[in-house]
Amino acid sequence: MKKRENYIILRRYVRFFTRGAMNVINSLYLVKIFAGEVYNIIHKRNLYKDVELSDQQKRSIHHLWQKNLGLKIPVLWHRLYQSYTGKFNKNYFPEIFVTMKLEPKLNDREIGNIISDKSLLPLFYRDVEGVRLPETYIMNNSGIFYTPDREIITRDEALERLADIGGCVVKATLDTSSGDSIRLCNFKDGKDRKSGRPIEEVLNSYGENFIVQEKIVPHHKLTELYPGSVNTFRVITYLLEDRIEHGPVTLSMGREGHHVDNIQAGGISIAVSDDGKLYKEGFTHYKEVHQAHPDTGAVFGEYHLPKVRDIIAVTKKMHEKTPHMKIISWDVTLDENNDIVLLEFNVNGMTVWFPQMVSGRSVFGDDTEKMIRMLKE
Repeated sequence: MKKRENYIILRRYVRFFTRGAMNVINSLYLVKIFAGEVYNIIHKRNLYKDVELSDQQKRSIHHLWQKNLGLKIPVLWHRLYQSYTGKFNKNYFPEIFVTMKLEPKLNDREIGNIISDKSLLPLFYRDVEGVRLPETYIMNNSGIFYTPDREIITRDEALERLADIGGCVVKATLDTSSGDSIRLCNFKDGKDRKSGRPIEEVLNSYGENFIVQEKIVPHHKLTELYPGSVNTFRVITYLLEDRIEHGPVTLSMGREGHHVDNIQAGGISIAVSDDGKLYKEGFTHYKEVHQAHPDTGAVFGEYHLPKVRDIIAVTKKMHEKTPHMKIISWDVTLDENNDIVLLEFNVNGMTVWFPQMVSGRSVFGDDTEKMIRMLKE
């Protein structure tokens, strides 16, 4: 009966989520996104099937959403998020409402597609005090090679610049997610020593729209946790009225020799307090629980990371420099000199599920009611 009730509610939401679509094509696109979100939550049912909410807990969720949106929502997302830490929170914000309604409302999607190009980050943030960007060696936009100062160069000139650059990172600048385009290289004598491939062959595998940058050496506190990846802080900032707020901070780490740290790509994510204290437990995508890193043995609860308040402050500064975007996910790290480094940001297709799951806190905290009301304004 409970399953049937949840699925009936989900079907009713098709109309809500496609309301306001400009045309049939847009409606079909929204239905596709909706179907994907529903598939994701049902696909993960084994993670939350044993989580039962009390009648009082369900009433508190329904009251919150009916009061502010006039709709009764499924509690599947609340059960999923609770399944990780065991913490009930009526203010958990279901991913489907962010993807389908809140993000498109707060962020201009067309402008977001443009400014999400990773090669454009210096244009927005190079003058923000307290943060630096990785040094760029060359970049490619729509098949054209550029220097870091955006002077056009030939392919041969680009190859010459990279011939003996040493350790570096090559990554696509458009349409990327979960670190799936990032490649660590070591260019020497015109070849990548890691793969043995000529540099030109490495670049050709990206086609166009990519960037080659310095390989960041992380802060020693981060390498103590896991030395195989950069290890990044995720900070979600959002503009509400005339102020910028932030959600729960998380740290993602690689494992098992992998250089990618994203939780979606097999990494471990753990919540971090605003003053830098790691929570006691970190989690993988499919709810493996770790109190210590499985590769290094570093005990999470014993770590206090530096400059987390500075990281929060600088992401808010950068948000102020980002026009037309009212919610942004930032990925930053600390380098060996204790400098804050901006790696990338997301304004389209961002996720709010894992900061909530690993922290047991709502992404919007005390602002949850205001964010729910935005869905109908």
